Amino acid sequence: MLIVLVIVATIVRRNVQLTLEESARQVALASSIPFTLASLTPTSGIPGLVPFGIRGDFQAFVLFEGDWLVCNRSSLFRFDNQGQLRQTWRVGLDLPPYPLVGLAVRRGIPQPELWIATDGAGSLIWDGSVFRQLMTQSASLRKQTALLPLPDGRMLVGTLNSGVYLTDTRQFSLFRPELKNAEVTALSGGTTSEEVWIGTRGQGLWFWRAGTLSHFLTELPDPQVLSIFADDSGVWVGTVNGVAEFTADRFRRRLAEGVFAAALAESAGALWIATMDEGTFAIDLKAHTPRPSAGTAPGGRNVFHSVALLPAGEGVVALGDSEIRQLPEGRNVLTPNLIGLTNGHITALNVDSHRKLWIGYFDRGLDVLSNESGSTVRHLEDDVLFCVNRIRTDATGSRIFVATANGLVLFDISGEPRQVLRARDGLISNHVTDVLSFESGEGTQSTVVATNAGLTFLNGSSVSSVYAFQGLVNNHVYTIAQKGNVLLAGTLGGVSLLKNAVVENSFTTANSNLSQNWITGSVGVGEDVYLGTYGSGVLRMNSRFDVESFREFNNVRIEINPNAMLATKRGVYAGTAGQGLAFLPTGQQRWHFWKTGLPSANVTALAEDEGNLYVGTDNGLIRVPEREINL
Repeated sequence: MLIVLVIVATIVRRNVQLTLEESARQVALASSIPFTLASLTPTSGIPGLVPFGIRGDFQAFVLFEGDWLVCNRSSLFRFDNQGQLRQTWRVGLDLPPYPLVGLAVRRGIPQPELWIATDGAGSLIWDGSVFRQLMTQSASLRKQTALLPLPDGRMLVGTLNSGVYLTDTRQFSLFRPELKNAEVTALSGGTTSEEVWIGTRGQGLWFWRAGTLSHFLTELPDPQVLSIFADDSGVWVGTVNGVAEFTADRFRRRLAEGVFAAALAESAGALWIATMDEGTFAIDLKAHTPRPSAGTAPGGRNVFHSVALLPAGEGVVALGDSEIRQLPEGRNVLTPNLIGLTNGHITALNVDSHRKLWIGYFDRGLDVLSNESGSTVRHLEDDVLFCVNRIRTDATGSRIFVATANGLVLFDISGEPRQVLRARDGLISNHVTDVLSFESGEGTQSTVVATNAGLTFLNGSSVSSVYAFQGLVNNHVYTIAQKGNVLLAGTLGGVSLLKNAVVENSFTTANSNLSQNWITGSVGVGEDVYLGTYGSGVLRMNSRFDVESFREFNNVRIEINPNAMLATKRGVYAGTAGQGLAFLPTGQQRWHFWKTGLPSANVTALAEDEGNLYVGTDNGLIRVPEREINL
């Protein structure tokens, strides 16, 4: 009888378990989010297209099949353990045109896979030979920030502002409804396979264990979490203002208060912290009051700035901007001899009269390339040459103007800085957005400088300014164009026309056909001036100063990036903030959009040289023959 009861009880338990598993499966199916999983097809070769690599700016690294896989925002690199570059994959050509932001390795099932989180293209999966792309229909879920492989083979995916999701490549579903709108910054496994730690931007820390979700906020030095590291010894959470230590699910103490803890790793009883401005150092966790270890203290010698850490032996392997080191020894694990640009976020381009390419960056100063391959790069960066807004050659071809957020720098044609102009030197503001050299009459060269406080005119030793009090439609000037003897100033509040530094007329949405007051770019073509706007695409101002619109920009929001406009014999180009390169062929009335081969659909700067077009984006630069831009 007892045997029968045991058998019956076993059957009942089995049926209950099957019922629960089926119920869980049905719930998962019901909450599954539509997605596609398809093999990637690299962009077919475009004759003459040259991508310019970035020599550093590393973001993440992992060991995969015995090799180091390292990414920056525009490329994925594969190095062997001797530091030799084996393969390179570039966004826009081999990979989708979106920034790469993180790497993780999913073990087993049926073989290890490299997962790549992207900012807009979902997850990329590489099995060692073929890339696949897992992409949801929802665009917000494609903007990913963190990956966490789980022991059972599934992957947790953190998103920019839509929470955490779980996938096994057969289903894609929301991990927890409470986190649906979380801005995820970091993911880490706990001390067991049933634990997950989730860091957010401004909403603190979440901890999930066996179906229960806990929230920590006041325990943290700051609600903005940057990094998490967990192992059998404990859990450490890095924020913009220090580190919080947890044991199991209990808060224990704060460490390194005031430190911007970008990355963490525990090794041999020490917590290693990678900071933004104080290098990478370790603190002894066994000490009653943990302090930086000798020789690794902030401000010490040979401070190594790193962005990611992996435990290794008695220390860590640290990923720097352009190398990998073993700490605390300081031994180089990988120092690749990469050739390329200093940064990928490009804001200005110019080809000078000697055919040197000038490249301005959002926050990394300036590169000057003296040959077409990009192998000879000179970098300039200081307190003024930092945030570059515009680069132009003067009317004589002998000087280069570099407009920055901290002043105007004048270079000679050899590339040497000769003068810096700021507010103390007569400019109406330090924040220079555009500059234009023009002939003001009788062979006299004048320069007009656009700023966020108005216009400044430089004519020999004479300096004068024009702003709203003198009739300028708005003080914040973004762009300047010349139309005969008239200057057009595109501002935040419309367009002003000036003759001899005097405002003669202004156009706004209230008194003209302007569909948008915010003018971001301008370029003259014959008697016409094309105006880029923040929201209404491109408008044309004809010889009678009438404003005309184009059908392609009607009833759709299209933003033209600041001064990302160019006119060539072939047509007019405009860089958009998400739709790629807009192109109006000469003699036509229809705009076309081109994305093929671009490292990003956010086109931020343009230049031309003997039939070649340089296209700068927020994620890199390419050169392409104009004839290859297919309509």
